[in-house]
Amino acid sequence: MLNFDTAIKEVATKFNAQIKELSPGVYSLDIPFKLKDGSSRYQYVYAWVIKDSFKNKEYFYFNSRCGTYEKGVTDTYNLLKEAGYGHYSTITIAADKLPDGSPCETVVVQASPIAEHIKTIEELADIVWEVAEVADIIEEKYFGGDKN
Repeated sequence: MLNFDTAIKEVATKFNAQIKELSPGVYSLDIPFKLKDGSSRYQYVYAWVIKDSFKNKEYFYFNSRCGTYEKGVTDTYNLLKEAGYGHYSTITIAADKLPDGSPCETVVVQASPIAEHIKTIEELADIVWEVAEVADIIEEKYFGGDKN
């Protein structure tokens, strides 16, 4: 099994992404996407290990925010269709907080592969990239761009 702390730093280097350890074992990666005009757009991916004592397994967990869910406003039908494009990732709604600290629900892209199944940095990088890419597309398409 990969050492997560070492592997996630290698993934950040591979993508030329900024990486911060927010708390022990919890990372944010600011993944750059090159645009046709040569400029870059960025998408944060958060990463950590989840230990499931019930199943006695560890999971590498990744998520990226897309936008604030608003019942009756957010296009859930088309978001559900978008979920079909993910190979490693899925789209969900998670409890979150707005910048002012008030509670909200946020549309996120997430992936949580079983840690022992990920054998290479390339596999890990593919998963991180997909989470970032799908979140960036959804953020742009359904939430008006980079606001999260």
